[in-house]
Amino acid sequence: MAEEVPSSADDITRLLHERAAQLARRERGSDEATLLPHVAFQAAGQQFAVPLRYVVYASRLRHLTPIPGGPPYLLGICALAGHLVSVLDVAAFLDLRQRGLSDVACCLVVSYEGRELGLCAERLLGIEDVPAAAISPWQGGSSMIPQMATLPKLRLLLLDLPQLLSDPRLQEERQ
Repeated sequence: MAEEVPSSADDITRLLHERAAQLARRERGSDEATLLPHVAFQAAGQQFAVPLRYVVYASRLRHLTPIPGGPPYLLGICALAGHLVSVLDVAAFLDLRQRGLSDVACCLVVSYEGRELGLCAERLLGIEDVPAAAISPWQGGSSMIPQMATLPKLRLLLLDLPQLLSDPRLQEERQ
């Protein structure tokens, strides 16, 4: 059976769109639909991740200005992408033990409901597509880190950003 030859530019465009849609349906597997993109970073020897949808900006941390009398988990403020952002030491804030020495070199700016916060990091690990099947409850978990993801090369503690930003200690800093 011979394939119909398109006769006009509109027919060609329609045919190309149909073929593209068919190819897209074939390439999407059931596993791909359950991938959750996260930005992974390392802080205090721990590997963390936040959902990509909350990430505004990532950069090297320069010109951090300490806040006199501020809590130890609030490292200071810095200007990133034209915004003044408070920089939080996630590991200290969550009272996680430090493994070895850390040198804060990067900042991941996250946003939720109009509130921005910088998360300090030793290094940014990149964007990881986390399969839903790789996520499990974290045994040492709290409301701010209820889950972890075990990937072939990484074990990530998954931050619950809405919970983190609703912590009363950070609400006090806002006033």
